Amino acid sequence: MDYPIVQIKTSDNLSLYGLFLHSLGDRVVFVNIHGTASNFYEEYYIEVFAKSFIKEGVSLLSTNNRGAGVYDAYEGSGAATEKFEDCIIDIDAWVEFVIEKGYECIVLSGHSLGTEKVVYYMNHGKYADRISAIILLSPSDSFGSHRVLDGKDNTKIRRGIEKLLYESAELVKNGRGDVFLPRNTYGSRLGIMPKTPESLINFLGSGSKLLEALPLETNRLEAYGRIKVPILVVIGDQKEYTALPIKDALALMSKENKNTKTVQIENCDHDFQGCEDKLSGIIMKFILSIKSLP
Repeated sequence: MDYPIVQIKTSDNLSLYGLFLHSLGDRVVFVNIHGTASNFYEEYYIEVFAKSFIKEGVSLLSTNNRGAGVYDAYEGSGAATEKFEDCIIDIDAWVEFVIEKGYECIVLSGHSLGTEKVVYYMNHGKYADRISAIILLSPSDSFGSHRVLDGKDNTKIRRGIEKLLYESAELVKNGRGDVFLPRNTYGSRLGIMPKTPESLINFLGSGSKLLEALPLETNRLEAYGRIKVPILVVIGDQKEYTALPIKDALALMSKENKNTKTVQIENCDHDFQGCEDKLSGIIMKFILSIKSLP
């Protein structure tokens, strides 16, 4: 067996790592884009996917991007410093990797913030036309959920972010855009991590490119509506980051793009803990239904 940990270099010379499990004789690959401050191995369902997908003839590539972990001092990357639109560079590099391996059917999947990166990629990525289908696991509105959560005004978080955005603008103006803001700066339910002023403005400022991904709070999904390939959306029923109530978010996604298939798993959290086998089965059924499968 080939060593499963792979390394690539992005076009801006950033080293990224991933887990690549090749199913012999197939031409189908599932590419995973992780969520906020996660990585290629930490999302609970990856171990289940690694076992079940290979049996069905589907290869697996679980990837890191420049938002892996909070901060990598060696690379100068991490969720605390990343700029959202740079996800294009990372996903380009990983899609190029699987294209060079000869895959003809590429299923691009994202979890949480990764869903927003996938939608943005499908509108701006170099290889977007090589993607056969996308999967959005726990779709999120990272911008909107800092303002509205579960359909209600997220007052405390919103006011805190407004104050931090003002302070961040002053820090950037004074050449200190790369310092770290407080430990609890970012997170729409509870502050879970720091951000640099530059990264905070990039993610939550008025000009954020997140508004061109899955801005569910606005009730308009223009970028999502332009996607032409089959879309599978899977979400739980507990604390999510859809800004809108979960069922309203799913209804909006189905309305905005007729290629959408939605599945809500009962008694399931944002990370699908305890529901990994069920999730795997839902995804495999979707992949096998794609017409472009060989």
